[in-house]
Amino acid sequence: MGKEDKFRLVQDYLSMNKAREVEPIWIPAVWNECSYKPILYEKDGEICVHPYDFLTEHLRYVDKLSWRYLLKERTNLDESTIYSALIRYSTAWDYNHDGTVESGTFLKFLILLPLLKKMGVNILYMLPVNQYSKLNLKGDIGSPYAVQSLFHLDQNLHDSLLDGMEEFTIHDELSALVEACHLLDIKTVVDFIPRVTARNSAFITEHPEWVYWIKLEELEGFAPPPIPELGFFEECTPDHLETVYHSQETAAFLRKFSPPPQELHPSLWQQLKERAANYEDELLTLVEQEMGITTSPAHSDWINDVQPIWTDITFLRLYKDFSPQVRHLISRGQAPYVLFDTIKCNDYPGEEPNWELWDVLEQAVRFNLEKYGIDGFRIDIGHVLPIPLLTRIFDTVKEMNPNALLISEDLFNRNHRKAANTGYNIMLGSGWNVMTEITKENLVSFLEELPELNIHVFACAETADTPRITSRGGVGVARMIAVFNQFLPNAIPYVTTGYEMNEEQPLNCGLGDNTNGEEISRAFFNVMQINWTNPAPMLPLLAELSEFKEAWHHLVKPENFFVAQSPEGTAIYGYMQGDETMLCCFNLSADAVCQVDLNVAVPGRCPMTVTLDSSLTGSSVGQAFDFLQLAPNQALVLINNCR
Repeated sequence: MGKEDKFRLVQDYLSMNKAREVEPIWIPAVWNECSYKPILYEKDGEICVHPYDFLTEHLRYVDKLSWRYLLKERTNLDESTIYSALIRYSTAWDYNHDGTVESGTFLKFLILLPLLKKMGVNILYMLPVNQYSKLNLKGDIGSPYAVQSLFHLDQNLHDSLLDGMEEFTIHDELSALVEACHLLDIKTVVDFIPRVTARNSAFITEHPEWVYWIKLEELEGFAPPPIPELGFFEECTPDHLETVYHSQETAAFLRKFSPPPQELHPSLWQQLKERAANYEDELLTLVEQEMGITTSPAHSDWINDVQPIWTDITFLRLYKDFSPQVRHLISRGQAPYVLFDTIKCNDYPGEEPNWELWDVLEQAVRFNLEKYGIDGFRIDIGHVLPIPLLTRIFDTVKEMNPNALLISEDLFNRNHRKAANTGYNIMLGSGWNVMTEITKENLVSFLEELPELNIHVFACAETADTPRITSRGGVGVARMIAVFNQFLPNAIPYVTTGYEMNEEQPLNCGLGDNTNGEEISRAFFNVMQINWTNPAPMLPLLAELSEFKEAWHHLVKPENFFVAQSPEGTAIYGYMQGDETMLCCFNLSADAVCQVDLNVAVPGRCPMTVTLDSSLTGSSVGQAFDFLQLAPNQALVLINNCR
């Protein structure tokens, strides 16, 4: 089976089963981009279809759609849009109407590809698709970030409709999705998790020393030490080390750690390994029961952070020794431990790299590129990796794919030079944080720094780690911010799966939490589905924005960008080159109308014609103005072409 035929094999198999007698399935009507006709029933935004027949027609449509596209060797980030998908959630649905929401699959995600193209998406970023741990579950299904194996996929992403393809593996199903994306000029990026692993990681059996261990009695209430002498959410800089390590709280914390099991009791460790292998018992559970130790839960590298610990993951031990910067601050015989500084191997490296582990991490990168044909990685908490390891990973990626996309998780625009110099070409950046409080001061400061960035950042008001923008300000704000984020310089419009349907329920709330600690369902940890039957989705606006921007790519360039003078409570930016001007105007108030004199914003360029309007209640598209009246949370895009 060749590398480039997985999608065709899926097409052939589905086609051969078109007439097969199987139970029909219900799917959201909005997924029917191929205009499938033999619908059995239709009700409340859903359609009932024969699964093999529908998928056959749909994939033919994908093929037909592909005639418009050519896979570009190098991605133009100025003309890109990213879609962030959690495969198990993005197409999760009650397909049988039996009251059970079934997991999304690689096959079902193929249905969404035409919708992605309507939004102008050319980069699909998949949140983790690896086999993840079911031990120490967060929520009812567990976090996809508790990766148990870097070389196996989550079996829930297999689609039972393909059960008859006996030699077609789940790896082939992912390869088929990647191939279909390439037909539509969509590059694929996956999450790569090199700094943490599941607490019962597949690594433990042969290499328990690759993770950190604590005494089992210390597990309940385990948390990093509070440092009262330092402030809230402080970075562990070298000048803080003495304070951190001289704290009594830190001394007590370090005593919680234990040597790994093969050092603690070598013969018993071998016995437990054999029991686990022979009887398929959980090795970590046996170690807890028989040796009284367990893997250490992970925690934030920020001092006095209020984030709860991550009970399902542990840090990988990337160095065998302690950093020279802290050796004088710890006791002789101290067991391997994790603290604010040891997490940050970039700033506090040891002198004995765990070369064998580094080799495996590099192998995992090669495996993803060779096995699936993906186009890049988002490196999870990559900013804390040792620079030599990160360089090695990047060298491997670029050797295999010189045009690979490499995304940094760094949360702040101020680190743009560092990220670019490291080898990244995209970073998360500050947008998500700026837009947790949508004020003129925040937005204008953000706008003014964008043209100077050395790297492209996400243009977004929400990510998989933040609350939804609709839960913070409603649909009006979400639509206004969609327009705001579409035309930013050095920034890539970023759609978190569900945003196109004005979804309110989050995937996670680890950043910018607005729940006040309330226990709510989150797609990272719970069985959930997107509101795909929403009768008034964001999708048409996102499609309109994409089409409009495509027509004006020649103008929307960083060198043509400007931030205009604007009245209180508004933000205005635009692009100007020669006789052409584009102006984007935003009323940031949720309840007040605002007035904008366009002659002040762009002297000598008026009147300007409205070409795009975020409002749901009325439209001024096609009208020319010297003076605007913006409704609450309204966004307008205006054009003046004097030629």
